[in-house]
Amino acid sequence: PAARGREGKGEKETPRRAEAMATATATTACLLAVWSLVAAGLFGTGLARSSVAPAAVGKEQREFDYFALALQWPGTICSSTRHCCAVNGCCRSEALHTFTIHGLWPDYDDGTWPSCCRHTSFDMDKLTPLKPALDKYWPSLYCSSSSTCFSGRGPFWAHEWGNFLQSA
Repeated sequence: PAARGREGKGEKETPRRAEAMATATATTACLLAVWSLVAAGLFGTGLARSSVAPAAVGKEQREFDYFALALQWPGTICSSTRHCCAVNGCCRSEALHTFTIHGLWPDYDDGTWPSCCRHTSFDMDKLTPLKPALDKYWPSLYCSSSSTCFSGRGPFWAHEWGNFLQSA
């Protein structure tokens, strides 16, 4: 039988290519594991519980169909930011060389997404046990100070919570 893939075209698997594939696989597994922990932490600790009665929210929210996981390449984000390095989170002692989490968004199969969500407050204290993993796999690349991020609303996680996750 004919060989498949690159090896079939005369190219051999190199140790460097194998290492890159192993790193990519490990990074993906870590991202999924961290996001699972984040979801468990948010929903298991009460962060996702609404402080507003469902009747007061208005229109009933239907259940979403799936989560869309969005990853980002730090080099692209950092080179395209409109802020200088001194004020964004792209200035780091160690450059990031792996994809990081941008967000996990509830979506519908028809291409729309939940838009009338419960109003719950973001509580950074609930994420304290997860903070080292979040800083590594879901860093804010847009600003370095929580007090200045997103008009003072807090870190990128607060932005994502307010715009997407409270719909879940």
